[in-house]
Amino acid sequence: MSSDIVSTKAEDVVSTMLAKGFIIGKDALSKAKAFDEKHQLTSTASAKIASLDQKTGLSEKFSAGKTVVNEKMREVDQKYQVSEKSKSALAAAEKSVSTAKSSAMKNRYAMAGAAWFTAAYKRVAKAAEDVGQKTREKVLAEEEAQKSGDHAHMNESSSPRAAKPETTEQPSDPLPESGLFLLEGGGK
Repeated sequence: MSSDIVSTKAEDVVSTMLAKGFIIGKDALSKAKAFDEKHQLTSTASAKIASLDQKTGLSEKFSAGKTVVNEKMREVDQKYQVSEKSKSALAAAEKSVSTAKSSAMKNRYAMAGAAWFTAAYKRVAKAAEDVGQKTREKVLAEEEAQKSGDHAHMNESSSPRAAKPETTEQPSDPLPESGLFLLEGGGK
């Protein structure tokens, strides 16, 4: 039971950190986009690059170089039959893997190991899925709060130091002092 509580707390902390990071990154990206639109940096740079390309003919030179390289690769492939040898080697490797797989499946120790690994993988995948779902829920809640005009909420918690989990349920037993480091932004 206590491992479930620890696991839930860990999922909550990780999902909160991911959600805050996503919101902060999204906000920074929108501010950068607004700055770019205001100062027209991207459009100016694009125009200068297009002008330079027209003057130097760089795109045409790259296209010609690409064509030459592709032609040389085709010649080498035909001369040394690289593609055919690669296909043969891959087929031989697939056959070896298939033989090894069927031999391993007949071994009870290998089957037990495979079953344990599959179960462990499923538990990890489930935990990752839970964290992802919690993160999505927190991101949506934060976005809704921002849309409804609650900008003070985000401004207070926009720095990683001020990030706190937004859960409504409080754990029955408080986290140890070292566990608070992640939640409180540095402990005491």
